[in-house]
Amino acid sequence: MRRYGAENHMKKLLILVCTLAIGTAAFAAPAKSAPASAHYTGTIEKYDTATKMLTVKHDGKETTFQINDKSQVMNGKSKADPSALAASAGHTVKIDYIMDGTTKVAEKIDVAAATHTAPAKPTTKKK
Repeated sequence: MRRYGAENHMKKLLILVCTLAIGTAAFAAPAKSAPASAHYTGTIEKYDTATKMLTVKHDGKETTFQINDKSQVMNGKSKADPSALAASAGHTVKIDYIMDGTTKVAEKIDVAAATHTAPAKPTTKKK
């Protein structure tokens, strides 16, 4: 009888060890790596200060970017406040962003000077 008790104890111990091994393997999944950064260049269409959404146009297509507290706005070589983007419509912008689900979250926004074309000079006809 004693032998039966020892075998039963060994089976329980083996089941416990297997259960712990499987449970540990499930929790030891690799950690998510940081999302990859992407780049976008275009012209600022508008910035909504209430929703902190920046709309940029490139090749006729508008794309929106979420601005958060970690977003860095640069106006030339100087740091700027994100609210300054509201007055930057028409300026060229380069954006480094990451994807958060389906949302593009801006990490760095480089605003360049506005690109306006010079008005055409009126032609005068000689009589």
